[in-house]
Formats: sequence, C-alpha cells, structure tokens
Amino acid sequence: MTRCGAVVVAAGSSRRMGLRDKTVELLRGKLVVAWVLSALAAVPAIEQIVVVTGAGNEGAVASAIGGCPFRGRVATCPGGATRAASVAAGVAALDEQVDLVLVHDAARPLVTTAMCVDGIHRAEACGAAVAAVPVSDTIKRVDAAHRVIETLPRDELYAVQTPQVFRREWLEAAYRACPDGFTWATDEAALLERAGFTVEVFPGSSENLKLTTPTDLLVAEALLARRAAPPQP
Repeated sequence: MTRCGAVVVAAGSSRRMGLRDKTVELLRGKLVVAWVLSALAAVPAIEQIVVVTGAGNEGAVASAIGGCPFRGRVATCPGGATRAASVAAGVAALDEQVDLVLVHDAARPLVTTAMCVDGIHRAEACGAAVAAVPVSDTIKRVDAAHRVIETLPRDELYAVQTPQVFRREWLEAAYRACPDGFTWATDEAALLERAGFTVEVFPGSSENLKLTTPTDLLVAEALLARRAAPPQP
C-alpha cells in the first residue's frame, strides 16, 4: 500500500514581492500557508506534511499549524540555500515509511484537494507526475542581446506548476545523480528528467497561480471570494 507524504516549500526569499514573505501574507483573513495546509490535509492519502520554513517565518508558520485541527500530522524543518535544497531537507524529514512524495509551493494557496488527489493517482501509476497547463501565449527563444532565435511550437509547451508527485526512491536517486548539488534546478521534475526518469503531466489550473508580485495577492483574493460565493440560481 502506497504511503504518501507532502513537502510544502515555504523557505523562499520573496524578492519579487518586495521582501514581503508571501507565505505568511493574509488572504481573506487566513495565512497563505494555512490555505495550502487545509487543501493538503483534506487528501485522505497524505499521512504526513512537512513545511520547510525560511529564516524569519518559523514563528508565523508554527502559529498557522497550531491553529489547524490536523496539526498532529504536520511538522516543520529549516530550508536550505536553494529551493531544491529546501525540498531535499523536507523529503529527508518525512517518515521512512513514506514512499510517495507530493511537493507543493506554499506560494500557491489556491491548490485544490482534487488536484492533489489527481496527481497522487497519476504518480502511483507512472512514478512521476506534475501539474501543468498548456501555454496560451506565443513563446520565443531569444539570445543575450534580446534577439529572437526561434518561435517554439506552442502545442508542445506546458507551464508547469505544483503539486508535483514522485516515487520517493526516484526522487532520492535523482538527488544522488546530481553531483553539482542540484543548485540549478527550479523544480524537482527537472532533476528527475536529468537523471533519466520519465515525468508525465496531469491537468493543473489557471487558478493555481503562484504568488510572485503584490498584484497576485489581489487576484488570489478575488478568486477565493468567488469560490466562497453561493452558486447562482
């Protein structure tokens, strides 16, 4: 029987947020990281959640966890110098019995329980699955002088999100296969790809936005308000 654990990455620098820690901003009266924890805690398959914290937000994250009815399933650990190192620390903090790992960015508070369930089911079948949406913009590759080199075929391009779900043994093998310390990786899927594992995509959502700028907070507020509104007759 598969045992799933989740790693929530809340150790970023938030440079583009004007040094405001987006993971502990308030959205409709609730911390961003608390929205994520609520969605993950509602997934029956997730037995344990580890929140990877950064310097300065440990107290706020602990407060968010302390106010949750499922706090007994949630632990914290300090992050590393890079995102990949922070995820690796979170994976190491999971119980040894966990054999499937769901990784999610704390800065994506609109993740749904259904999306997590979908990713877990896909990863159980294929070993590695990431949420993604087809790109709608035309994407061009440019050089250092900002000259267009080529226009990429849009029907082959997807914008990747989290959650990302992996067999633990694959993820740990990918770490071992990166002698450079995987500091270059912007997501775990890239590590598995370089290590030779096949990664599949499952449907993400345009609403599963990542809080990057202050404007994103306003968009997230509006989307959460719409979800909370009663259905129209």
